[in-house]
Amino acid sequence: MNLPINNTNIFETVRNVPVDKEDLHGETDIVAFAAEHRRAVLDAPAVLQVRDLNKSFNGLKAVDNISFDLHQGEVVSIIGPNGSGKSTTINLISGFIKPDSGLIDLDSETVAGLSVPDISERGLARTFQNGRVFGGLTVDENVALGFHKRLNAQRPFKELQRYPVVRWLSLLGETALALVPGPKTHQENQDVIERVGREIDRFKERLGNRRDDYTYTLSYANRRRTEIARAHISEPKLLLLDEPTAGMNQSETAEVLRQLQHLKAQGHTILLVEHKIELVTALSDHVIAMDGGKIIAYGEPDEVRNNSQVVEAYLGKRREIRKTTVAGGQKDILAKQNAIEAVNAIATVDEKQDVELHESKRQALLTLDDVDIYYGQVHALQGVSIEVPKGAIVSLLGGNASGKSTTMKTILGLKKPTNGSLTYEGTDITSLSTRRRVQAGIAAVPEARRIFPAMTVEENLLTGAYTRSHGNDIAIDIGRMYERFPRLKERRTQQAGTMSGGEQQMLAFARALMSHPKVICMDEPTMGLSPKLVEDVLEQIVRLRDELDVSVLMVEQQAELALSIADYGYVLQNGRIRLHGKASDLLHNPAVQEAYLGGTTEK
Repeated sequence: MNLPINNTNIFETVRNVPVDKEDLHGETDIVAFAAEHRRAVLDAPAVLQVRDLNKSFNGLKAVDNISFDLHQGEVVSIIGPNGSGKSTTINLISGFIKPDSGLIDLDSETVAGLSVPDISERGLARTFQNGRVFGGLTVDENVALGFHKRLNAQRPFKELQRYPVVRWLSLLGETALALVPGPKTHQENQDVIERVGREIDRFKERLGNRRDDYTYTLSYANRRRTEIARAHISEPKLLLLDEPTAGMNQSETAEVLRQLQHLKAQGHTILLVEHKIELVTALSDHVIAMDGGKIIAYGEPDEVRNNSQVVEAYLGKRREIRKTTVAGGQKDILAKQNAIEAVNAIATVDEKQDVELHESKRQALLTLDDVDIYYGQVHALQGVSIEVPKGAIVSLLGGNASGKSTTMKTILGLKKPTNGSLTYEGTDITSLSTRRRVQAGIAAVPEARRIFPAMTVEENLLTGAYTRSHGNDIAIDIGRMYERFPRLKERRTQQAGTMSGGEQQMLAFARALMSHPKVICMDEPTMGLSPKLVEDVLEQIVRLRDELDVSVLMVEQQAELALSIADYGYVLQNGRIRLHGKASDLLHNPAVQEAYLGGTTEK
């Protein structure tokens, strides 16, 4: 089955591509096969049944009473923004964490609360979001490990391994047979070699000549292929794939898609967590969308992708006009955004740049110019150029794994560009240390706040001034923070970890202000907060701009929330800037939704 690759949109023609009859059981195109397959699998028995599943962490509902079935031969994908509960769900199913309540049945056998090895022995195999291979082992050795749980001759007394007191008997038996293998062991080893060969053949163009290479020498994409082969070799009842194409470029993603479509055509049962919506649409029979730990939509891929709740979960709910008192009297936070009608003059990477943005370069406080960032073989940022003008809010938008957090790390000096440069107040800071950048006036409010939970509120504030040396001035600034955030003054001696999420976010803001910044980088400042607290946080961000003339670069997944208070916006997709322009223009542009969810949407 050969899928044409289009570097502009590799999935654009996926459903109209002729495929081999052998792969798709006589069907002549992917659309017909997908529709027939979707109908057929619903009549098959359920391999996985999840009922009323719940999991909380310190009072936060990570998974909230979810239920779904996965039938034999079915491919179901779970999608949702950061913090929606996807990772917790698959970790519950695979045994890495234990549920608070609910049922998980694998092939009609209860597995909820069992250990990872026990669930694996019962027929589940998985890959991991960040890719996990053994770098000191070869490709063949890594893949062979996936079949270890199916070995019999080489694992005497393997049923004893679940009992700590006597598990040494099984380990001793395995060691003895490894040193002095018998005939059955030889035969089993030969079987493993043949199975490994078949798995490698799935990726023979990429892995065929690398079988004896240590996996630490492989590219990122080839390590992911090795991991998929290792998970599949045991022929599991359920194959759980956690972002199998994360960090891959378009051509690599298309290649993995072909492999997964081949597995689907062979009748494998797959539960997929993936952020590339077009891949999900091309592969899945059904899609589960999660947000806030709940299932908000279930159905066919196009139906879920265009569901209004799903769009809102990714892009955020458009805020109503809300006023706040600022220095000089009443000021409408959103008037300039909501008063402007939607226009079509948004610049894309292939179009003419916005004139006002171009002119703002003379006043830019912070500039990234054609920046490239790599994580090993992964090209995380590709020619990214961003400007943050003085006294402006700039929103950096994009779905998961689009490059937003990497951009933030680059600005803070935690990642060094391979190519490109950073300029701050007209000075090149590309080689400047993080400490020197903080001293120069670049501060951060990291994702999930990252306050020090065992320290008091005041001790946390003092850490924000660690680059300063004047004690009296620091005490004055702490007093100013208490005036700006009265709730923090009430809790000045309280351990920060015992405060609410909104209070911790205010503390993170105040801590950043203690360094006297000129620009603050905020990573997902509204994540995990209630709607009321989200409103409060956004108002505080506006006040930083309007009262203190502090520039803000806000990394945010919820596009409409971020754009509703921003002056300018940039949309990242797969490490590239796909859209940029005035926030008021981007707020009404459907291309923003397409960058998150792909394809076209209903009017």
